Amino acid sequence: MLPSPTTSAPAARETLVGRVAASLGYYGPSLLVMLGLVVLWQVAVVGFGIKEFILPTPWSALKALANPNYQWTANLLATLYAVLGAFVLSAVLGVALAVVIVWNDLLLRTVMPVLVLFNTLPKIALAPLFVVWLGYGIWPNILIGTTIAFFPMVVNTAVGLATAEPEMLDLVRTLKASRWQVLRKVRFPNAVPYIFVGLKLNATMSVIGAIVGEFVASERGLGSLIVTSGVTMETAPIFASLILISALGLALYGLVVLAERIVAPWAHRDERTD
Repeated sequence: MLPSPTTSAPAARETLVGRVAASLGYYGPSLLVMLGLVVLWQVAVVGFGIKEFILPTPWSALKALANPNYQWTANLLATLYAVLGAFVLSAVLGVALAVVIVWNDLLLRTVMPVLVLFNTLPKIALAPLFVVWLGYGIWPNILIGTTIAFFPMVVNTAVGLATAEPEMLDLVRTLKASRWQVLRKVRFPNAVPYIFVGLKLNATMSVIGAIVGEFVASERGLGSLIVTSGVTMETAPIFASLILISALGLALYGLVVLAERIVAPWAHRDERTD
C-alpha cells in the first residue's frame, strides 16, 4: 500500500530536520571556534588600543563592506568570474590530462615529467607573460588560476583511474572490452571519489590563483582592491575583501561537497559517524 501524502510529508520534514541537525552537529564546533576568534579579535584590538590602520576591528571591516566607494558588487563579480573560469578550466584540463596519462605507459613517462616540471615553476612569475600576451582583463586571471589549480586535479584523477581493481580489469578484458569501454565502465567510476578530492582542492586553489592574478594583471576585482587599499594604507577594506574571498572559497567548496553527496554519496563521510 502506497503511503498517503499526509504521512509522507511529515516523514520528509523529519528527514530534512534530521539532516540539518546532523550538519549543525558536525560543523558546529568549527563555527563556534571561528566565532570565538572573531570575538577575541574584536576584544584584543579594543582592549590593547591598537590603531585602526594597523589592525582594524571586525566591526570596522563589516562597515567597510557597506561603503559604496569600494564598488563591492563590481569587484566581487570580477573575482567570481575569474574563480569560476579557473575552476572549470582546471577541472576539465585536469581530467583530460589524467586520461592521457593513464592511457598507456609511454604517455605516462612522457607527460608526467613535463607536468611536474611545469608545477615547479613559480606561477606568479608567469603573470607578467600572460599580461603581455593577453593584456589586462579577466583571461590572465583565469589562466593564472588554472596553472595553480590544475595539477592536484591531474594527480588525484590519474590515481583514481590507475587504481581500478585488477580483477575487474581482467574480467572486462576477457570479455573483449575495448580500451575506451574499460575507461568508461571501470576506471572512470573508480576515479569518481578521487575526482571530487581534486575538485575540493581545485575549489580553494582557484580562488588563490584568481587573487594572485588580480594582484598583477587586473584593474578590477578583490585582489586589485587589496593592492589599492594597501597603497593608501586602508586596512579595513583589505580585511573586508578577505572576508568576501573566504566566503567565496567556502561557497565553492560547499557546492563541490553537495555535488559529491549527490553523485557519489558513498565517497562522502557521514556527519553522524564519530
